[in-house]
This record gives sequence, C-alpha cells and structure tokens, in this order.
Amino acid sequence: MKKVCHLTSVHGRYDNRIFFKECCSLASNGYKVCLIVADGNGDEVLDGVEIYDVGSSSGRFNRFFKATKKVYKKAVELNADVYHFHDPELIPSGLKLKSKNKKVVYDVHEDYRTQIRIKPWINKFLRRVISFSFAKYEDYAMKRFDALLMPQTRMVESFNHLNEKTEFIANSIIIDNDFDLNTKDYHNKLCFHPGTLSKERGVLNMINALGYLNEGKLILAGKFGSEKLFEASKSLEGWSKVDYLGKRPYSEIKEYHKQATVGLILFENVGQSHYAYTVKLFEYMYFGIPVIMPNFGDWVDFNEQYNCGINVNPDNPKAVSDQIKYLNNNPDLKRELGNNGRKAVEESLNWENEEIKLIRLYNSLN
Repeated sequence: MKKVCHLTSVHGRYDNRIFFKECCSLASNGYKVCLIVADGNGDEVLDGVEIYDVGSSSGRFNRFFKATKKVYKKAVELNADVYHFHDPELIPSGLKLKSKNKKVVYDVHEDYRTQIRIKPWINKFLRRVISFSFAKYEDYAMKRFDALLMPQTRMVESFNHLNEKTEFIANSIIIDNDFDLNTKDYHNKLCFHPGTLSKERGVLNMINALGYLNEGKLILAGKFGSEKLFEASKSLEGWSKVDYLGKRPYSEIKEYHKQATVGLILFENVGQSHYAYTVKLFEYMYFGIPVIMPNFGDWVDFNEQYNCGINVNPDNPKAVSDQIKYLNNNPDLKRELGNNGRKAVEESLNWENEEIKLIRLYNSLN
C-alpha cells in the first residue's frame, strides 16, 4: 500500500479540497493517507486519514519560517512514498523532498503570481518585483515536481508547458442528494452570498445594487475582511435590504441555499477573479440557484456552456439591480436556469468525476 502525505502550513485540517475531497478520496481508494497541519488542535485519525499537528504559529512571519520547518521535519519523519503539498511557502520543502527521491505533487490552489499584485499587506511599489521573482522561482520548481494540480482550466493552459503532468482538478462539490429541487419556491425574492467578504470579492458591488431595489433582500453570510470595510458597507443605502448573518457553520448555510433564488458573484476584475471554477458557483448550481456573475474572463464562456445565470458588469450597480429585478419578475426563467445548473453538477461538475482524475494521476506516479 502506497503511503501518501499531504502537507499544509496554512489551511485547517478540515479544508474542503484537502481533507474531505483529496485525502478522503485517496484513503477510500486504497492509499495509506496522512495529513500534516499546523493548527494547534492536536493529532487525530478521521475517516481513515491520520492527521498530525505540528502546532500553530502566530503571524505571517512565524508561519512562513517556523511552521514550514516543522511541517517539513514531520514529513521526513513519516517517510511517505508520495508527498502532496498545498501552499507556496512549502515549495522549498517540496524541492528538498524531491532531492530525497520522493514523488512530489504541488497542488496550486491559486494563481499566486497574479494574486501577489493585489495583496494589501505588500508594499504596492514592491508587488510587481515580488510577483516577477516568485514567478521565476515557481516556474523552476514546477518543472521538477512529479505532478501539478490546478483548480482552473485557464491555469492549466498557462502552466502545462512546465510539467507534462499538469492536471485540472476542479473544486467541484460532493453530491449528497439531500435536496429536492422541486421544493424550491422561485417566487421567493431572496438573493444570497456566503463566504469571505472583501472589496475585491464584490461585497460593495452587491450592497450598492440592493440600493436600487424596491423589494427583495440579500442574505449575506461570512466575515468581513476588515472593520473598515464593514463600516463602509453599513453606510451604504442598500444595507437596509441586507440581512447580515456573520460567519455561520455550513449546516446553516445549506438551509439558506435551499431558500435562495438568486446567487450573487460580483467579483471586481482584479487578480485571478476572471477564473470561473469556484466552489461558490458550484454550490449555487447544485441548489438550483440562478447566478448573476461577471461579464468578463471565463465567466462568459462558462455561462454560455451551462446557461445557469446572467452575465453583467459587476461594477455597475444599476445594471446588476436590473438583472435581479428581471429574474425576480420571471420565476419560470429562474427555474429554468436553476435546473440547468443542477443538471450540470449532477452530470459533470461534481467531485466524483474529479476523484477519477485524481486517482488516475496518483496511479501513474511510478
């Protein structure tokens, strides 16, 4: 039995992609799987996966230098056949493991070189230089790893020339068949958006659009990126039509998914926001929620293929509100778009299909 070790110094032990999808899929397909984390919650065994905790580190500096060293030390101690890491700060660890003749998989969760250019904690005059330097280093490393996994088709197109084993593994959802789409009332005028709330992710775009609506409301769930942004959001006219829940467990989020009839994804056109394969999109689609999404990047092609929503300029609150009104005035159209999304998830955009690709890739690592 091959022993596989997943490494992260950033993500929590119950990260959806890392634990529930990749680790559990590997364990259920005959691999001995362990996961090294740095969250301070101790060791445990769950669903056949051995979880090892090297302790939490406070602050970005300590995480980058101390946690990564601890993760690497534990990885060597476990002596796995395959190492699968999930954070760019673990690239040096990945290269050292390669030097020990281990199989190493780099799971590239984001287009980091692009995201560096919009990181607020990096001096804006240094972002381009740091992005360029990181890109050179990452390219060097990618050529040396045994496989690369990426959650966006556009990323695969950008990086597959560096490594012939570059696989698209989408953040598709695990279907649990616990929701009957026939129970959804499309006359309900409820918009919904769960997740991280930031300017780049369009929270101000959503609230500004609500200012133009005479009826309906927006359920907003998640944590604001800063207190300043939270206060700015509350000062907008559209806030009176927002029910803000704060951060909630997924069990509660699912209940709002079942009720909502319009899903909002109004990312600003910065960083990697032109990539369309997001968990939020797949969740909307599974719950039969038509999606109002950007009119740029992959979002346009995606909607042309699956016809699950409406593309609109996220920075134009009047245009967004007009499309919300249009959907609310046409419940049959909402049902049609919702049905299209649900069908796409059931037939192709689900984790079961991604698992097949993941296991095939692992089986090829001789």
